Amino acid sequence: MAYRLYNRLGSGGFVIQATLAAANIEHDYEPIASLPNRPLGAQIESFNKWGQVPVLELANGERITETAAILAHLSYEEPDLRHGPILWIDDHPQFLRWSVFLAVNIYEGILRRNYTHRYFSPLIDAEHSEIDDEWAQEGIRKAAQDRVHKAFLCLEKETAHSAFLLSDRMSACDIFLAMLYAWHNQKPDLPKSTWITTQVATHPIIRPIWEQNFHDRLDVKWHKL
Repeated sequence: MAYRLYNRLGSGGFVIQATLAAANIEHDYEPIASLPNRPLGAQIESFNKWGQVPVLELANGERITETAAILAHLSYEEPDLRHGPILWIDDHPQFLRWSVFLAVNIYEGILRRNYTHRYFSPLIDAEHSEIDDEWAQEGIRKAAQDRVHKAFLCLEKETAHSAFLLSDRMSACDIFLAMLYAWHNQKPDLPKSTWITTQVATHPIIRPIWEQNFHDRLDVKWHKL
């Protein structure tokens, strides 16, 4: 089955790009000519009215959006995503659980931290000031950062029985985690997330994709550790 992936470098579509490559799944890659932190606008809205990547086009022309949904679809359709030789799903219910957990509790929190203006509407009254707005937005950023960190801590405790998230073998969930953790920045109380991110970023197949997406966008050069 052939796929076509629409993505912008440095975005969450890295997860799908790296997963397709690691599972040796045939696909075409269509880069969106847009810089990170800029609106994608009309370039992507014909595919996704929500205006975000990734967008995965199936062989029949149907398109799927949302990273967790794309991973779920691929996990059902592609044996090499489940049975190796690079990616494995030893527990499919847990694969779905942690894919959604990463999308809802961590990815969304990072968006609230990095794009606070999307989640903030200034109060309109005679006594409200720009200083109050800045103070409120900083509160949103801090709360989002704290919530994301608690989600990582929860994930580490819940999966303490294994090296990777699902087992002692890498899955696409680990690729998802690695990207989000690199955005969260390395923390001393998250050793498992730090280890997984290093394993993902330095994997021979994934390393060049990581470098292409993140070398100039992250302070920590995970692919060189």
